[in-house]
Amino acid sequence: MRFFSVLSLACAVLQAVSAIPVSNPIKDPVAHGASYTSSTNTQHLEVRGRQGKHHRSSRKHKPPTPVPITFDKEKSPHAAHQALNNLNLHGKKRKAVEKYHKNVVAEHMKTVPGAHSAVIKNLAHSMGSRDPNVHISAVIKDKAGNIITAPRRGNPNIQDPTHHIYTNKQHPHDGYKPLPIEYKKAVDKKLKAEGKKPGRV
Repeated sequence: MRFFSVLSLACAVLQAVSAIPVSNPIKDPVAHGASYTSSTNTQHLEVRGRQGKHHRSSRKHKPPTPVPITFDKEKSPHAAHQALNNLNLHGKKRKAVEKYHKNVVAEHMKTVPGAHSAVIKNLAHSMGSRDPNVHISAVIKDKAGNIITAPRRGNPNIQDPTHHIYTNKQHPHDGYKPLPIEYKKAVDKKLKAEGKKPGRV
């Protein structure tokens, strides 16, 4: 009887072992790099996938090259650079006045064929000039450095190397109005110190 009991037990063990499934290495996610995490009662398989990110290549546009506009540095009280010093303009006030003059000249250069650079000879003025309208005196050159002349006070028969650029193109006789306040105050202060009437340039 004992022999048959042992034999029956051995057969039951063999049947149980043969019933255990063998994992297929081809279909087993663990064998393919899946991460494996376990909990108390269940086992979870997490397959981590890689998601590719596509970045659009953005083209960087270079800003336009600014027009070279400078201030005349000749040793003359009327030369633009020295005039700024004589008006005691420095820091932000000076930058504001310089920016205004450059913008006016740059706009004028758009109407001059071949204009490439400019030198501001005199700041906006009318006093001491035969032209009664407030204007900026500037020499304009082409890319080769040649001076581009302009008709003197609108007369095409007389070409002048200096351009008279009005600060108010639509109303040249009212050129004082659009001038920056920093420039007006500096000129007024200088005129008062010289005992002259302010409110003009």
